[in-house]
Amino acid sequence: MQKSNTDKKLRTVVGIALFAALAFGVSLVFRFPVMFLTFDAKDAIITIAAFVWGPLSAIPMAIIAALLELVTISDTGLYGFIMNIASTLAFSLTAATIYKFKRTRNGSIIAIYSAVVAVSAVMMLMNILITPYFMGQPTKLVIEMIPTVLLPFNFAKAMLNSAVVVLLYKPCVTALRLLGFAKGSASGSDLKLNKNSVVMLIIGALTLVFAVTIFIVLKFK
Repeated sequence: MQKSNTDKKLRTVVGIALFAALAFGVSLVFRFPVMFLTFDAKDAIITIAAFVWGPLSAIPMAIIAALLELVTISDTGLYGFIMNIASTLAFSLTAATIYKFKRTRNGSIIAIYSAVVAVSAVMMLMNILITPYFMGQPTKLVIEMIPTVLLPFNFAKAMLNSAVVVLLYKPCVTALRLLGFAKGSASGSDLKLNKNSVVMLIIGALTLVFAVTIFIVLKFK
């Protein structure tokens, strides 16, 4: 029994480390500038892992991914590092905490879109407190940018991350179960489409289209 618990903990640690590295890899490869802001989908990767290993697992993953960005590709320094962690945790902790207590299709939908609201609100506050120092601009100017640029960007980014979670969670958790990294049994048949899968695919696709539309508007604004 003790050996089994040790193996379980080791698999969890390895899984969290792998997803932290994967989150950084996603932010490294799939990185799209929108005006002076940057979109990446690492929040979705961390949230999928937090759905599997619990909300608190998002904390080390968020810190590791943000730290790797800070010392490699980031050009926003400490300000960007703080904003990075705040954004990721607002999204992943909210979604994973709700899903932990309501592990159903409806629960996952509530979790994901509650996370969109949470990260939009948190980043609006962070923009007021930190962005003026980063941009070297008065707070009043930054506040004026919130409804036209900053809030739409953070909302669209959260929606895109939501779409990625909705579309990729099932195949990811099935693969993790097959490899013994997550609870429960799984087989290739789990990837077959059923009513729930179709509903989630439709929701994910609509969310993706909506978010991309906002980004296009911001890109050519």
